[in-house]
Amino acid sequence: MKNILIHFLLLASIVTVTDRAQADQKDPRLPALFTNLLSVNPGARSIILERKIWDIWLESENQTIVHLMEIGERATQAGNFSDALDAYTQVIMQNPNYAEGWNKRALAHYLMGQYEASLSDIRKTLILEPRHFGALSGQGLIYLVQNKWSLAKRAFKKVLEIHPTMRGPRANLLLIERQGIEEEI
Repeated sequence: MKNILIHFLLLASIVTVTDRAQADQKDPRLPALFTNLLSVNPGARSIILERKIWDIWLESENQTIVHLMEIGERATQAGNFSDALDAYTQVIMQNPNYAEGWNKRALAHYLMGQYEASLSDIRKTLILEPRHFGALSGQGLIYLVQNKWSLAKRAFKKVLEIHPTMRGPRANLLLIERQGIEEEI
């Protein structure tokens, strides 16, 4: 019985390590996609590359995570942000190294007006995936809402270093620059 328990614990630790080792943001397809994103012109190709990156970020071999992400997405689309928050929290509990779980929970916090909680989850997302242009864009939007202009500007510039054709951050950066806003209020 003791040997069975030891075997089970060893197997559980291997499964956990394997799941973490295959985290979405570590996918070997991403470097080439990010390199191509830097040199592509705005338009269909840029949109396709962005979509491929998002698809990879959303991938998980853990079917529980896949299911919880689907629940969270449906809840978000229905405006049930509290339910979405719960689903994404469960995703993070399943795999705290899954960047997209943190990013989606940051979005739920943002939609609920919980900006500091959202920023905290964005920071975790960026630790796991520093190239996460969605999280950086969200960070910039929060800083805009908080009238933290220089931080918003920095976030949008960082997005454009990673994804030069992304429209939202480009428009927001242009807005800040046209207004000549530099100092926080």
